Amino acid sequence: MILAAAALITLSLWFVQNVRNRRKVAEREARYQIVLDQYAVDLKPGMNREQVERYLQTNGTRFRQMCCVATFRGVHASLVSSGWDDLVKIGEETAPWFCSENNVYIALEFNPKSQGELSDTNGSDILKRVSIFHQLEGCL
Repeated sequence: MILAAAALITLSLWFVQNVRNRRKVAEREARYQIVLDQYAVDLKPGMNREQVERYLQTNGTRFRQMCCVATFRGVHASLVSSGWDDLVKIGEETAPWFCSENNVYIALEFNPKSQGELSDTNGSDILKRVSIFHQLEGCL
């Protein structure tokens, strides 16, 4: 009887903690969506990289570049015709034991203006998508 009561209490505590964790995740995702919505209002597909990066710099927004966000999403994109994407860090999540970071970014994904351009950044690259991007980093 005592063992059954202890198991029931343990299961109840686990369930309550699980519900709280899910609620916290949903609240963070809602905040990320609000940030995404603001970027989507200000940065429209079709803008060139020069305009987008000027916007970021004018607002004092730090960003970094990474190749091929679509590839990390599992979308099969050609690395040859892909451009570098801009990432604006907007949050951090708990990382699994095998990674040191689990960052959340606004991904500003670009297409090179023409297929003949090198995959290096170019001010004429065209913004194709603004989205939320979760990235595990520092993984084993």
